[in-house]
Order: sequence, then structure tokens, then C-alpha cells
Amino acid sequence: MSSLKEQVKQICNRLAPHGWGELLYKHGLDIGASDLESELQKELKIDRTIAGFEDFALEGKKGIEPGQPARSLLYHALASPNVNKAIDGSRLSMFPTLAELDVVENYVYGFKPPTLSELFHRAGGDLAIVVFATEYRPAPETVHQKHADVCFSRTGVARVGTSEPLYEPQYRGFLPFVKDNESAFRVLPACYSAYIAIQRQGNKGNFGPMSIGEISEDDKNRKFWVPIHKLFSGTECLFDNKGNALDLHIELKSHHINEKIRRLHLILSDKDYVGDREDNTSREELNINKPPFCFTEGIADWSNNPDFGSNVLIPFPHATLIEPAMYQDIPLSFTVPESNKTKEGEQPGLDIRPFSSSLQFRFYKEIQGDEKKGNVIYGRPVPEYVYVRDEILNNTLPPNNLNKMKFEDMIKKISKGGYEALHYVDYTGDGWIEAFCPELTNLNFICPETKFRLSGNHAAYSIITAPDFFPNCDQRELMEWYENEVDDSIKLYIWEDKESLPLTLSDARYPVNIELKNEEARLFSINDDTMTAIVSLPYEKVPQGIKSRVAMTTRHSYLPDAASGVFAPGWDVSFDIDKDGKEFIAAYGLGSPFPEDAKLCAALSTFWPAVAPDAARTFETSWPTVAPLTDEEIGMVGMVAWDGVTGPREDKEIGIVEYTRISHADYVQNAIKNKFSLSITGKIDISEYKQRLLAMAYVYKALGLSGKSLYKQKAEWKVLSFQVVTALNDELDDAQSQTCTTLSGPVYRFEVYKSGATIYPEDVQKVQFKIKERVILFIDLLHILAKYTNEKNEVGKWVCKNVKEL
Repeated sequence: MSSLKEQVKQICNRLAPHGWGELLYKHGLDIGASDLESELQKELKIDRTIAGFEDFALEGKKGIEPGQPARSLLYHALASPNVNKAIDGSRLSMFPTLAELDVVENYVYGFKPPTLSELFHRAGGDLAIVVFATEYRPAPETVHQKHADVCFSRTGVARVGTSEPLYEPQYRGFLPFVKDNESAFRVLPACYSAYIAIQRQGNKGNFGPMSIGEISEDDKNRKFWVPIHKLFSGTECLFDNKGNALDLHIELKSHHINEKIRRLHLILSDKDYVGDREDNTSREELNINKPPFCFTEGIADWSNNPDFGSNVLIPFPHATLIEPAMYQDIPLSFTVPESNKTKEGEQPGLDIRPFSSSLQFRFYKEIQGDEKKGNVIYGRPVPEYVYVRDEILNNTLPPNNLNKMKFEDMIKKISKGGYEALHYVDYTGDGWIEAFCPELTNLNFICPETKFRLSGNHAAYSIITAPDFFPNCDQRELMEWYENEVDDSIKLYIWEDKESLPLTLSDARYPVNIELKNEEARLFSINDDTMTAIVSLPYEKVPQGIKSRVAMTTRHSYLPDAASGVFAPGWDVSFDIDKDGKEFIAAYGLGSPFPEDAKLCAALSTFWPAVAPDAARTFETSWPTVAPLTDEEIGMVGMVAWDGVTGPREDKEIGIVEYTRISHADYVQNAIKNKFSLSITGKIDISEYKQRLLAMAYVYKALGLSGKSLYKQKAEWKVLSFQVVTALNDELDDAQSQTCTTLSGPVYRFEVYKSGATIYPEDVQKVQFKIKERVILFIDLLHILAKYTNEKNEVGKWVCKNVKEL
């Protein structure tokens, strides 16, 4: 194999004629130089006014700074998604591949390979081999937000889909969209690498971690693995103490499991959970340790695309997001257990009952402590919500779907149980990524000067989870904006309290799935609660901060600040509790299949805003809207709804609004029929999302809501219509004329109402409400123009309200 120097030379020669040569020469770097190695070590005059280089580290002065990717101009230029224009402002026509970026990064670490002793002296402690998911990001998305940098986490998040991955070179990342197919989802990969790392207590000025508010303070007392040197195969990575090159062979291995169906059958036959229940929910001839009860194949594996390199983990695409579970060529079902007759949580043990039309499983345990007493939810040892609306008759397909039944009859049947419900398989799961390097593992190296050891090999936690319906929204940025920029007087109109804040997975401080085992050995420790944190390389001095505004990325991120934290019901992760009462993250508590969680997450109004759309206004429920979707996005206008469920329809002649009942909205059937779509929600960026949150909050405030029962007050108002006003609008012109006010910038139109009588039409899947009181509002985040219609259908005049004076 060619040396790293030769490989980098080949990469530079390939890119130089396509605008890269002129672009880098503006900084004084000649990537076509015959002696490229010397050229990359000379001091440069960096021009940070050139597009894409505004956030290159101020400490960076060379083409390659050994061991420091963020301070290496060549690496920044090739890896930053914001470097995409030639010197004349035109779009660059060619970009590096992922495999080439990996080569250049290896060259940064291998330019002057350290000895093991040098690493020990630098770290000042014992070292270990640790696997990280890594991503090079623009300054606003980094741990310190001072300059573009590599971000590291011991947790990676990949997402399932129906089509092969699409790497978009100019974005240096993957996108979920499939051209000309609005119902397809591309799988979204994650990238991993092995590092030598040191364990240190949180230090925001040194390496982080990335965190907000109170979490940041608590992190000072937690321990985090921090990378100090990348490991890669070959003789250019590390030297021994005699200056001889170590010939390393690095191999990453992955293992994932989906065991949701197995957990359900296992728990339902475990007396520790079900007590004296007599339900016979599983047949003895079934081997619940085999597919589809639990399976490791078909979830994810390493890419074999040479342009991606060897460290890109890709979920397997499947024709549909879910499919019927088959066991020995027969549809796999389970006998639906009878629901508890007591009030939920009244007794300890497994509580089973319908929630909407899902079958809810919750395990309660009696606690007698100082802080908690009584029966409390004790983890999720089984999928919390299970789809039971497809009844299997005579072991054959198609099933008998319960959606044809009236709501009361459906719930009665589910509660009574005793029928065979078809299982469905999804290809989500969790697992680990482990690094193997026998040359280092067998070395048993002890630093002769410091007596520090190189010992331990720590796997990364890998999550393969549901699609992201807002790929251009960044949850971390959203929460930072909410915490730091949103006025306190409006915060409670968005999320009611700190407990309901949708924090990211990177802000969670829980151990990860301790039930994952490799030959009976646990992969993860219950005492390691920083697996999902995001860190940087350690810096001796706090980096200088850039002053320019820098564009955010518009690509899939596979680090845990783009994944959901632990909440109910759950989108990306769930949790369980060990025998000693310690909580840990696990995937097996998520819905079976995952659309059962997806519907509840969406309908419960942005429990996880940056991934799950707010579908509260689609259904008849009393859950208030937080981040409204437009009429187009929920299918009221046009032909495509993001979830395949069309929003409410108004009959203006008789003053009623008709909804699809949430009990009959069937995300499982919609997933099988590929009715989900990214084509509309995928266009919403973080700026638009913030404006919608604020607009909805101001509307609630303009309606006169206040006090402690805000949630209940908000639930009294249903959002009938929400539109972005993008063209001439006679109604808006009339409102502006009557109030002598001109709205500017993004203008939104809301139509909200309070409901009167409930009507149940012949169509059992529908429900209707009489309109009791209606308000139409236009808002531009400065002013609100409102017109009220009362119970007597008397229409008032337009009035203007200043949002700051509400």
C-alpha cells in the first residue's frame, strides 16, 4: 500500500485542477508542489475572508498541524461542508470522498507519529482504546463553538430507510431524500473510528463536554473518555519507545440486535413481572431466541463502497419500514392478554391496558423511599406500546383489521384480549462497535517513566433508529436558542416546565444498554453514564473564538445531539432499570413496531420536536399544538400528508370540523403501504421551526391564556388551519387596512376554535366537533391581527396587538 504522504499527494493532484489548487493557493498553500510534505509544514497567511474559511481555527497556521485536524488548513478545506465555492465564487465541481477525508485525517495524526511514552506524558494518566463516532463541524455546532472542529461521541445514531444511502459531496454528508419518490427514505449511516483516549473529569474549557444549563455544572464531577490520538492501520500511526514503527492492524466490528418481540414474550411468561396472571400469551413450541423474536441480521453493517471507506456503518434498506413477522413461514402472533381491571399503577407488577388503540405495557414496582413512595413505573423491560389491531385467523394472512370496529367495541376487544394479534418487525435496534488491534492489546505496555498503562478497550454504543422527519432542524441549536434567547415570559407558552423540555440524547447522563453481551460478558457498565456525551480533542488553552457568522450544516448528523433524549413514549431510545434501581438506556422498550411510538410522539405535541412532527392538530385529542404543521404538511391542501393521515376538514355550511380518530389512525398500515413522506417536512429548517414555535406561543398569549394551568387552557383551543402567507392575500389586506398596521417578514395565518358538541358520524373512523368560538389571526412575530367570532356566530372587527405587550 502507498504511504499516507503518497495517498495525500494523489488526492491533491486529483482535486487541484478543479478549483482546489487556486482556492488553497490564496492562503499560500500550493497543493501541487513537488515536495508537498515541506509545503504542508510552512507557515501560511490564512485569508479568513474567503467563504468557508471564516471559522478555520485562529491557531491554525499550516497545511498540516500534526495531531490537530482543526488547525490543519488542508483538512479543514477538504472536510468542512462550508468550503464549497471556488475562488471566483462559482460552485466547486469536485469534492473529496469520505475515504479520502479519512486518509487526510490519518495523515494529520501520522505526520509525526508519537511514541506511546509521548502519549502517556501528554495525557498524564492511564490510556485505553476507545471507539468514537466522529464528525467535522462548523463552529456553531462544535463543543466550544470557537472554530470548526471534530466532535466525538461514544454513541452513534444511524437511521433506517427504504433506499440506499446518498452521500452528497458538497455537504460532506448524507441526505435522506430520494429524488422523484416522495414516500422513500434513504438509510442514514454513522461513521466510527478508534482512538487512544484518556479519562478525565468534565472541563468545558479543555474538551467539554457539549451540554447546557445545570447539566454542564454537574459534568465537572463526571468522567469522560477524551480522544488524544487516532488509531489506523499501517506503520505510520505509532512508534515504540525505540523509535521503531509499530505495524498496526485496526479492525472495527459491529453487532446489533432487535429483541422487542422476544422481550414481550419473555416478560409475559415471567412470574416476577406478571405475578399470578393466567394469560397464555405464547406457545411452548416457539423458540423466542431466534428470528423474528430477536435477530441480528438485516439491521446494519459496514459499507463495501470504496468511496466511503471502511468505517461507515450503514443500515440495510428494506422495501418497507416494517413488515409482518413470519416464523417458519407462518405469521407470528401472540395471544393478547386481558387488560388490568384496576386503576393504572394501583398494584405492583405488569400493568396492561389500551392507550388509544395501542396496547400499553408498564411495569410498576412498590417503592418505600424518602423521595418516592408507592407504585412507580420501573423502567421499560418490554415495548411500552404494542400494535394489536391485526387479528390473525387460522394462521393466515391477510389479518382481520380492527379499524372497521367502533371505538368502544375495539377498545372492549383489546381489553378483553384472548385473540391472536399479528406481530410486526422493524429493523431498528441497538448494539456496539468494537475496535480490535492485537499489536497494542498484546503489548501490555507500561510507560517506563510514569508507570501508566495502556489497558482497556471500550466499545461505542450504536443506535439504529427511526427516520428523522426534520433533517434540516438541529435540536441542539433549538434548545440553546430556547434557553438563551427566548424571553422568560413566553417560554412557558412553549414548554411548561424544565421537566418537559425535549433535551437531546447528548444531554442525557445515563448508562447505555447493560443487557448487551458478547459471549456473556457485558459490553457496558452501569457506572458509565457519559456514553452519549459529545467532546472535542483536549486543548491546553481555550481556543480563540471567531467573530464571523457561519452557516449551519444541512446534512444528516449521526451524533447524539441530533437524537432524542429519554422520555415517554420515546422515539430514538427508551430506558430500563437494573435490579439496584439504576436507569439505563435501551432500545427494547420502544414501540413494537416503532410507528406505534411515532404516532403518540407526534400527537403528543413535539415531545421530540426536531425529529417527530407535531401532529396534535391532525387528531381530535385535547393535546395542544406546540409547533404547528401547515395545512399542506398534514394533507389538508394537496395530496401528501407527512404521515399519510389527512388533517381536519371543515364543513362551513353546518359549522362542524371532522377529524380522523386517533384510535383509528394507523401508522403501522401507513408504514407498510409507504405512506410516510419527507417531501414537505424535510424543507423546514431551524429558522422556520423557531418562528413557528414563537408564533404559536404568541397566539396562545393573545387569546388571553395565563396562570398555572396553561396546558389545560391551550388544549381548549384547536388549530383548524395554519398557513404561511407567501402571496397577496385579500383577508390580510383587509386586516391591515382596518388596524392601520402593516405586517412584514414571515407572516402566518392561524385559524383556531373552541369546540362545542361532539358528533359521531356513521364512519367509525371519524369524529366531528361543532365550532363554538373561532378566532382568525395573522402574526409576523411583532404584531398580531385578530378577528373573533363568538358562539352566536357574530363576527367582530380586526384588532391589533403588539406581541411584546401581551
